[in-house]
Amino acid sequence: MNNLLLFSDSQACTRHFSAIASSRKWKLDILSVQMLKSSLKNGPGSDLILIDHASLDDEEKKKTVKAVKRSGYAAGIIDRKSEIDDPALLLMCGIDYIGAKLLKQGIKVDRLDRAMEFFIERSPQKAETVPTEKLKTVDSWKKIKAGGDYAFSMLFTEISFPVELKKKSGQKHLEGLKKTFEEVVRRESQRNDGRIWIWNEYGGLILFPFDGSSTAAVLTGVRLLLNRLLISIEDFGMHSSVSIRAAVHVGNLTYNGRGKTGTIISDSINSIFHLGTSFTNADNLCITEETMRFLPERLAELFHPAGEYEDREIFRLRQFEISI
Repeated sequence: MNNLLLFSDSQACTRHFSAIASSRKWKLDILSVQMLKSSLKNGPGSDLILIDHASLDDEEKKKTVKAVKRSGYAAGIIDRKSEIDDPALLLMCGIDYIGAKLLKQGIKVDRLDRAMEFFIERSPQKAETVPTEKLKTVDSWKKIKAGGDYAFSMLFTEISFPVELKKKSGQKHLEGLKKTFEEVVRRESQRNDGRIWIWNEYGGLILFPFDGSSTAAVLTGVRLLLNRLLISIEDFGMHSSVSIRAAVHVGNLTYNGRGKTGTIISDSINSIFHLGTSFTNADNLCITEETMRFLPERLAELFHPAGEYEDREIFRLRQFEISI
């Protein structure tokens, strides 16, 4: 039996789930939307969650899609008042959409079954942990050739600017800030022989040749996180701190030059992007168990267990208070 958790404070929504309530294939539980935040944080204990958009206050409506996407749970939004202008954006985020017309027809068992099939098909598969002896270590970029398989320490990093800055800045200024962050990441990575490999609007993936013991990617990530206040002031000329998140993973991948990565399929790349975009919060640095096993004791002490993600143990950088 599948479990459906419905977050709604309105009978105008819940009364359309009578077929699910009487079904032998689905168990329906209804909670107030006030329970949504804690459920997403701690785990809903359900196969599928549906959220009544109209029951949320204006502030929560702005945050819900991002919170659901980050949680990684199978979820859908019920738009009974047709408030969402572009439902396709939800689908792009991997979130199901139930509009007013479909809701009024009554939600049927086969509709939820199809939703679960969708989530099962798109769910990321666990990348197998690569044993140490199978890592194809390399100690220099000079030894790396296009099309070859090598072990890399991979750093994903991404920036987010204060909401007020986005509102007040023109597009040209904002694009300049994004470019500045790319240059900051390039500068900090080059100190440890890292190179930007994939770069999107707000961040990307940096590769460091992995010789079997290098901690270059972790040190770069730590430096970015701990120096974000100085980066905000010195590089961006801002009085408030930008938010940076980062994640590090060690694994094998097939290398091609920057801009020629479109056809590369790699469990390691999938793992680092999933960890960085779906698990790691702002102003956090998370590393995989594969990375943790190579850290020296003093550096390893900076991290503490953060639970499991995609069936591998994750460690998070401890929080530090900086006093001047």
